[in-house]
Amino acid sequence: MSRYSNYTYYIRSDNLDLIEQAVTYILEQENSHRIPLPPLSLDGIELSIEEIENDVKKLRRYNSKLSSELWAFGVFVGALEWTIVKTFPDELLCRRAKDAERPRLSELAIHLGTDAFYIGYGEEGSIFMETDARGGIFTSGSVNEEHSEEGKFFEEQINLVDRIQSLEQMKLMHSKVPQHFFLLNVPEQIQKAEQELKEEEHKRFEEWQEQFLDDYTKRYFSLMASDKLEKWKIKFRQNSNHLFNKKGGKQLFRAWSNAYTWQDFHDMPSGCFITFERAIGRLLGGTPSYWHLGREPLVYRAYTQQKQLETDGARLLYFRPASYAVN
Repeated sequence: MSRYSNYTYYIRSDNLDLIEQAVTYILEQENSHRIPLPPLSLDGIELSIEEIENDVKKLRRYNSKLSSELWAFGVFVGALEWTIVKTFPDELLCRRAKDAERPRLSELAIHLGTDAFYIGYGEEGSIFMETDARGGIFTSGSVNEEHSEEGKFFEEQINLVDRIQSLEQMKLMHSKVPQHFFLLNVPEQIQKAEQELKEEEHKRFEEWQEQFLDDYTKRYFSLMASDKLEKWKIKFRQNSNHLFNKKGGKQLFRAWSNAYTWQDFHDMPSGCFITFERAIGRLLGGTPSYWHLGREPLVYRAYTQQKQLETDGARLLYFRPASYAVN
């Protein structure tokens, strides 16, 4: 199983026409041109849809080459008047065009006169980039230094203190309550999304653990007096690791871990940033949700599921990069 990753842009507008026009305008300013989806070929041989569907790994290996000749945008209907944008390559809008003074996402926010942000989570790091209509940019998180200069995400400084406008924002950086928005003034519903998800998942786990304790004690301690059973449960809740190390603890540990593994907890967030990323996706993802394309990236779906995406209300935009040259 591959490591979890997700790369998503959010724009505070539900006008897909304006967003499409803005993306087209910005890319055409750097001499990239709007095109229809070209045939996909590998080593000079055009691939059929069946070949693409049956060999996703081959397509992924081809992605780095493909990105020099095709840029793709998926513009998806979100919730609460936000629009989701997926790109190929994933971090296209986080980069600056040649000789530009700001990343494309900031150009897009200025052009639309609204807020936009990017959440990227993967092996290279965890990055959150906020941009507003006035040209403000605040980038937080961290990146793998092998993939970037120290303290930078592409050409953008990470966590520049002089970009924080007030003492209140400084306090938020050191708050125990989950906080990620330092530039944008987002609704309270968005600010609280991460904390609410944490509380829901904690409650869900506690309910599952209580059911496990009931089932386990009925099976293995059926002759124990009820008051002693309750005391045992209290000890388990307080220090399960201590009980695992006692006599019979290995059997208990196996039962607990197997039961936990087989429950539907594979989608539970783990780690602060990934919880934030999933909470925002759950809140703004819309129905149908395309905030996370998972193991089927945008370019794969463009070639294999284009009609379905269009039926679901997505806009698919394709561009030929200015740097592309026909041999």
